[in-house]
Amino acid sequence: MSKENADLVLKAAMDSGITSRKELANLMGQVQVESGNFQHLEENLHYSPERLLEVFSKRGVKTLDQARSIVEGGPEAIGNTVYGGKWGQLNGNPEPGDGYKYRGRGFIQLTGRNNYQETSRHLNIDLVNHPDDAAKPEIAARAAVDYWKTVVAPRGGQENIALATHIINGGQNGLSERMKAVHEWEARLEMGYKPGMADPLAPTPTLRQGSHGSQVSQVQNELRDLGYMDKDSRPLTTDGKFGPSTKQAVETFQTASGLKADGVIGPTTRHRLDEAHQANQSTKAAAPDNTPAEAKSHTFVPEAKAAQTAASSNGKPDEDSYFRNLVRREQEIRQPTMQSQGATQTPEKTRTTGLHAGL
Repeated sequence: MSKENADLVLKAAMDSGITSRKELANLMGQVQVESGNFQHLEENLHYSPERLLEVFSKRGVKTLDQARSIVEGGPEAIGNTVYGGKWGQLNGNPEPGDGYKYRGRGFIQLTGRNNYQETSRHLNIDLVNHPDDAAKPEIAARAAVDYWKTVVAPRGGQENIALATHIINGGQNGLSERMKAVHEWEARLEMGYKPGMADPLAPTPTLRQGSHGSQVSQVQNELRDLGYMDKDSRPLTTDGKFGPSTKQAVETFQTASGLKADGVIGPTTRHRLDEAHQANQSTKAAAPDNTPAEAKSHTFVPEAKAAQTAASSNGKPDEDSYFRNLVRREQEIRQPTMQSQGATQTPEKTRTTGLHAGL
């Protein structure tokens, strides 16, 4: 599955105002199946003569010899045949070449000039003169959500898998596959999944010193955002290489989180890290606009040096001291903010956020 493309669709759906977990799951599962796991953004018109006759016998392809002749002309001839003629007249493809020009594109394939024109109006973009843009992931995500909200939802298919399937493809093709995909998306969303987070249903690779790649980069980014430093007390470098500095930052995070400090990113450490990062991002987003910049960017988590000095003589973290420091640091940040607002009332009871939120 293309996680990057899936996240674009999910974000577009959330940004559009869809909040029901069941509806989001139904939308995502349907689009996943329609697009071949969010990977296919343009219709494949490379048919064999036999398959062309089987699929488009109602679109003017009547004999195998005719199908052979069309296939010899390549994808363009196929597109103009199956999306031209009578079908083309009904769907806004009256001009020669319109069938191929307005072939299926996007996660839920947009087909025919009329549909390109309608989607252009809804999204305030020009897909009629720039039809290839419909295959760009960002635009395809918005178009898929637009289709859902203007075609599927008005007919009652928001949370009904079978009905949504019928609306989208005219039957029950692939219903079992769609049901499986929808249930998997519902499970992700129940676990708090949001775009940009690690897929909780994907096999979690174990990362350790010597590992490299995008997964390491994501871990480094999250640790850096949470305020963890390298072995020289500098912001952790995001280079996709799991070296000694990354290992030390991971160990510090694990110690502060009550986990075994082995410097290895397994499923438990990765889940805790994702939770901490998400909580931290939410805290930043919720900060009022007049909050001082340094307070708004502050992360309520221990840095490497702080966590190391919080250890007791037996080498275990002094959690009481850690939480006292955490509360004190948050109060220091809240106080100037309240003074700048002219506040005279006593601040509400401080709630710890960030690394230990929800633990």
